[in-house]
Amino acid sequence: MPEFYVSVDGTGVPMIRAEVAGRAGRGPDGPARTREINLAALFTQTLRDAEGQPIRDPQSTTYLASFVPADQFGSLVRRAALARDVASAQRVIFLGDGAAWVWEIARTSFPQAVQILDYYHASEHLMDLARALSDDAGCARNWALRWQSLTYDSQLDDVLADVRAVTGPTPAEAVQRELDYLERNRARLDYRHYREQGWFIGSGVVEAGCKRVIGQRLKQSGMFWRETGATAVASLRCALLSAGGWEHLWRQPLRQAA
Repeated sequence: MPEFYVSVDGTGVPMIRAEVAGRAGRGPDGPARTREINLAALFTQTLRDAEGQPIRDPQSTTYLASFVPADQFGSLVRRAALARDVASAQRVIFLGDGAAWVWEIARTSFPQAVQILDYYHASEHLMDLARALSDDAGCARNWALRWQSLTYDSQLDDVLADVRAVTGPTPAEAVQRELDYLERNRARLDYRHYREQGWFIGSGVVEAGCKRVIGQRLKQSGMFWRETGATAVASLRCALLSAGGWEHLWRQPLRQAA
């Protein structure tokens, strides 16, 4: 039986002014210009290559996109997974980038899943941790490389020991923030075990989906959307680029838009 993977992410879609009225932008000095659309990628894995690396099953990836809030989106993703016969999978693996809403979907909609923090996001936070500890670019880079290697081999305690040896009992705020991130995700950082099992440790499928499914069609120069139009086009893109094509579209949960 295959491993069944679920991964979710979000990306901004440029909207007309009426669709973002009253919404604060990400920056401190202006209103929002985009609305986030959520994307889920579901796929299976049965085989590994000669080096033991996982191989995504051909024609197994399906996408689901919606503007609904994260809690409602989780229910839609759950229904889409059930339509894909997730119950017959050997194991469910949920790949995420570390955002709180992502793990809440995993907790409420896929409680049986193994949760894995995308290794590349973890690596970025280790780089941020190193930069917070040292203003010297070369020193920070060396620390980051060491910690990325240790984390890849599931030696997080060695990383934390290195940091505490430098900071003592009272780390600076920026350092503590990154330490809290690592501790919060400790159970999702056992990369050596995941690799030994032959599982994916990166969320690249859904991140690439954000660019290909959403970005290539809805984020072109000069485009501004209403939610209804963007939802319709995103649904068509999901059908076009998913395994199963139009049949996949007919099986999707209804009323994806709010």
